[in-house]
Amino acid sequence: MPTYAYQVRDPSGKMETGTLTSPDVDRASKTLRRDGRTVLSIRPQGQVRSEDSDWEASPTRKVKRDDVIFFCTQLAVMVDTGVPLAEALDAIAANTEHPTMRNIVDDISGRVKSGCEFSSALERYPKIFSPLFVASMRVAETSGTMGAMLQRMSEYLEQERETRKKVKGALTYPAMLLCFCTIVVMALLLFVMPRFEQIYSDRGVVLPMPTRVLLGISAFLTSNWMVLLFVGGLTVAGLWLYSQSAAGRRSLDRVRISMPLLGPMYRKAYLARSLRTMATMVSSGVSMLDCLNLSAEVAGNSFYADVWNDIADNVREGSNVSDRLREHSELIPPTVSQMVSAGERTGQLSKVMNRVAGFCESDLAASTKAVTTLIEPIVIVAMGVIVGGITIALLLPVFNISQVVAN
Repeated sequence: MPTYAYQVRDPSGKMETGTLTSPDVDRASKTLRRDGRTVLSIRPQGQVRSEDSDWEASPTRKVKRDDVIFFCTQLAVMVDTGVPLAEALDAIAANTEHPTMRNIVDDISGRVKSGCEFSSALERYPKIFSPLFVASMRVAETSGTMGAMLQRMSEYLEQERETRKKVKGALTYPAMLLCFCTIVVMALLLFVMPRFEQIYSDRGVVLPMPTRVLLGISAFLTSNWMVLLFVGGLTVAGLWLYSQSAAGRRSLDRVRISMPLLGPMYRKAYLARSLRTMATMVSSGVSMLDCLNLSAEVAGNSFYADVWNDIADNVREGSNVSDRLREHSELIPPTVSQMVSAGERTGQLSKVMNRVAGFCESDLAASTKAVTTLIEPIVIVAMGVIVGGITIALLLPVFNISQVVAN
């Protein structure tokens, strides 16, 4: 009989590897599952998958969120119509145009065929399939609701994509205006102002104070541009490195939720994402503690992650979710706490959480529109003031043109 090499996780979560002799893969998998172990991989001894050692180090694993949504939607339809999971994965791999995604689906299909659980196969790609996605599939495997769960995850991913688009859309146009304004100002200071300085110096006139200040700034920039460019590059690199550290990310998170005008929009975006995660998990039958832990993982902001972790710690000790939500009123609106409290009292937390998530997403959409409406004229006015101020400073001596000509 053939010998199979396996990798499993025991009921306590510890990884185990070994070999066993069995007539075929199916019987070997059943033997391993008999003691409550989760099969991660099983294959004939001596057979090595090149992806195990090379795939994780591959620098070309760039998969867009749209590819994951398309994969989830396709798989939901196939599984819901009775197509076996392995066959559905093979069909998706054959029809996937993105080469990296096709390789991933093909690898997942191979592992499922060899006895590995679908959720465990997904877990090998944490940058593509989030902990929420993996946890949902693990619940679906236990409850036998794979089709419905995939459909729910597809809807969740699409809603999250729309939320991201709304936030990015609110920031893109103002950012473009700001960049354009910066380019115009630098062009005026580096190329236009030196020409005017030569004209005015030849005439020997006394220039107005705004013009002298502007000419001084222009002279400083033109004579020290290499040093300023070097210092600016070092500053940007230093800030980027700092933002990659834990302290830097936390500082950036604080800035995002504290900024005037944009801060409330960011807070609503983080809250909507966390509550949609909780609503999806509660509807799937996941325990409240796991829901809170997953919400902390996908919150996207360390301060909101702290909120959900604190609530999880208190729920573990017997507190209600709504009671702890009230303690974080600076980040969680009181209306959310009240609605969650109503769901806990009536035993309809799943339904209420979905309504709360929808309410927060609608609130985010309104906030995004309001921010976009307000920030555009603010940036335009600021750009007009800066460019207009430079132009006026340039033209002030011309108002005394008769004196200039006389000299």
